[in-house]
Amino acid sequence: MSAQEKLGGYANGFGCLDATAIAANVTAEYQLLDMDGIAYGKGDLPGYISELRKHGEKMEITNVMVDGDKAWCKWQLGEIVGAGLITFGDDGVSEEQLFYL
Repeated sequence: MSAQEKLGGYANGFGCLDATAIAANVTAEYQLLDMDGIAYGKGDLPGYISELRKHGEKMEITNVMVDGDKAWCKWQLGEIVGAGLITFGDDGVSEEQLFYL
């Protein structure tokens, strides 16, 4: 799979809040840097997604911008609106920094 396909699979996984789909498109060293100061790894995704599901069943992802190995997107889950800065490559997504209100 290409880097773009990995990024698309990652976004689709978050869109439907499917931890397995997200994990299939990240690197072994993946880090999700939440604005609460906690870094979540690939193995933490099922628990993280369970917590997200408390706010809604679907994440809307819009305003996606890609530049080289970086992507930026806006997202909404229930009443929470946020953005993510994503680093990705041929091996998958390696990092996402989250910002939200």
